[in-house]
This record gives sequence, structure tokens and C-alpha cells, in this order.
Amino acid sequence: MAILIGSGFHLTTSLTVAGTAAQGTVLSAADLGQVVDIQTDGTLALGNNAMNVGDSFIVDTDEDGDFTDETATIQTGNDRYVSSTITYADGSTSNVTLELVSLSDGSQAILVNDAAASNINAASDQIETITLGTFNPNFDDRYNQENFNNSITNSVVCFAKETLLQTPIGYQEIGTLKVGDEVETAQNGAQKVVWIGTRKLSSADLFASPHLKPVRISAGALGVDLPSIDLLVSPQHRILIASKIAERMFGQREVFVPAIKLVEAEGIDQVTSVAPITYVHILLESHQIVFANGAPAESLHTGPCALQALTVEARKEIFDIFPELETVRKSGSTVRPTVQKQAKVNQLLARHQKNRKKLVLLDAST
Repeated sequence: MAILIGSGFHLTTSLTVAGTAAQGTVLSAADLGQVVDIQTDGTLALGNNAMNVGDSFIVDTDEDGDFTDETATIQTGNDRYVSSTITYADGSTSNVTLELVSLSDGSQAILVNDAAASNINAASDQIETITLGTFNPNFDDRYNQENFNNSITNSVVCFAKETLLQTPIGYQEIGTLKVGDEVETAQNGAQKVVWIGTRKLSSADLFASPHLKPVRISAGALGVDLPSIDLLVSPQHRILIASKIAERMFGQREVFVPAIKLVEAEGIDQVTSVAPITYVHILLESHQIVFANGAPAESLHTGPCALQALTVEARKEIFDIFPELETVRKSGSTVRPTVQKQAKVNQLLARHQKNRKKLVLLDAST
């Protein structure tokens, strides 16, 4: 039975140093690569938490949540570095214990002890450097995975501030909305905005974290006038797909797909420039389908990943409004199911292209 180890930084290129020699090594955000899920390959017995050299890992390199399309790799070594330092863009730091795991495919993974994960999640998309601390030989080539079974996020989920949202008085730029304003939703009419948050990413931020560059959905890429003008969203923002093809594949005519997984479709791409961008979150009383530049997309969903992508102050604001989210850790279901596996999304896109069908046909008869 496979055991999820947690999330970690995946270094596609080995540091080439280990043990004492690696003390003081400084890794930039560009060195760290994506944050991905990592699990064992099922060779460990359930309840055996000791990870040793020779045990197998599986790294979700394409980040689609599916480990069956990945190749297992062997742990060839691991080193513990205590008193390591994470430095954020605002100059603040976190003191952490790290496991630097070397894998037989030539890559490495950095796992962070659970005690530090919450601090990292508060600013994970703003990490500037990680400095390896003091090598601890007492845990050479072995560690207890329970102490590193954390979940690190490194994303934002929101619209670009210039996005036009449909409201009862017409389309308004999302960056001008205020708490208490109303936006139109697909099934529940006008709904009040209960919280708004913004995240400004500079050119330096986007250079250091290129996976945060927005996805551009060109005018008409989803359907007729959908969107009516080019739409910029964060990579993990979910876009509604509505068609008979989706219904035949998933049993649901309407499904959400993260924007980054749609980049194979004509007219949808991830921006390559590092021009600064301001992302805006809007939270309604429940998860809803809203209309962004005319195209159906999601409002902020207060699931664990979305919450961890916010700052501590932003999470506190949301918990003040919805205290049950903090006390019982419930986020409510999404208003539509989400297709996460890239292979399934690719099949969906291929079938639409083959049949010359638009990705969004809001009229159920088509």
C-alpha cells in the first residue's frame, strides 16, 4: 500500500554536495522548482514510518494527483540539516529542519519538518532562498516520515485585477469591488462579496516563481464570446467546462478544470513575460460560478489548499467571517466537481477538438 509522504520541493538537478560539505548551501527559488506530492511506492508495510536508503519514492512530477503514470525512484541517500533558514521576499525568515533526499534518477527532494510547515505555507509563493543549516549525522540516511508528512502549497487562486465580473448593475472591474457589493452567479442570482484580498507579484517574484505567471484565456477560446475579451487568471484558478462530451466522460455536464491544465487548448496559454500582475480573490458566502469577462469561473473556494495559499492575516480575516472553517476545518463542497488528472483533461480537450465542439456550451441542448 502506497503511503503519502507529503509535499516537498523537487530539485530536478542534484546539488552534487551532501553531508557536512553542503552546510551553508544557498538555494534560490529558481533552484527549488515546483512543490510536488511525494509518496512511497507501496513496498513499505503500513505503519512502518522509517524511511531508509533503498526505499522507493514516487514523485508526482506532472502534478496531476495521479501516481500511476510516474516511475518509482530509489532513495540513494538523505541528509538532515537542522537550523536551516528560509528567507522570504519581505525579509522575514523561518528556522526549519530539512531532509535533503537524493533519488536514483538524479533528482533530489527537500522535505520540511511538520512544525515549520504552517509558517512556510503563509508565504510559500514568496520564498527567496533556503539555506541549509548544520548537518546532523545522527539521522544520516534514515528519518521518520511521520515528522515530515506535511502539506506545502505554493500557489495563488484568483483573477487578475482588471477582470470584469458580472454584477446586477453590469460588468465591473474586480479590482474596484468592495465588501458588500454583489456579483451575479450562475445559479443563485446576486450574491454579496464578504471578503476581498489582493496579491501583488513583481517581475522579480515571477522570475523567481515562474509557475505563478497567469494563464491567458484568449477571447472566444472557450466558446462564442467566451470570454468576450482576453481573461487572465492564476494557474490554479478553476474554469467551468460545460458540454455533452464532459457529461459522457464524467457523468456531469459541467465540471471545473484548473486553468493551467487547459493550456493545450487553442487560445489558452501561460504568459511567458514577467510583467508585474495583481491578483484579486473574492469570497462569497458559498462557492459559486461567476462570470469573468463573460466566461464561467469559480469564486474563491475555502478549501485547505486555497487557505494555505493566503497570508496569515488573510486567513484570519476569513476565519473571523466564517469561524467554523477554523474550528471544524470544513470548507464545503465545490459547486461543481473538479477534473484534476492531466491525462483526463487532455482526453477532454482532444475529444472537443476532434468533434469541433466548444469547451463551454451553456445551452444544455447543444
